[in-house]
Amino acid sequence: MSKFLFPLNDTVVMCLAPYVVQVSCKAERAESIDTITTFYLAQHELSELVLRIITAHLENPLPSHLTFDSELYVLHARWAPWNFGKTVVFKWGGEALISCDHKWTFILQAKPRQLSTERAISSL
Repeated sequence: MSKFLFPLNDTVVMCLAPYVVQVSCKAERAESIDTITTFYLAQHELSELVLRIITAHLENPLPSHLTFDSELYVLHARWAPWNFGKTVVFKWGGEALISCDHKWTFILQAKPRQLSTERAISSL
């Protein structure tokens, strides 16, 4: 289980010592019940996947566009230059951190969920 949960439709700047990176997680259809439900059900899995992608990219650069297909969702990941990050000095205590060259954007696309009325009622 991920120790950090990324919020949906928001941007965070996070420390992955000694690096600092900007991460945006967005929904393709923010008001969709399918999207909200999917995000709630997969939030831990998604957060872990996002962290693994960014960490892997820090070790060996990944392609600028990636797609991950799961039973519940499709996650599109892309990175772009993070020019603003180079204009800010980030520190952890007295130690200077390294701004990543790239910022990340993740787009969550929920797969339609076909729930029968009986199944929906029985899960209450």
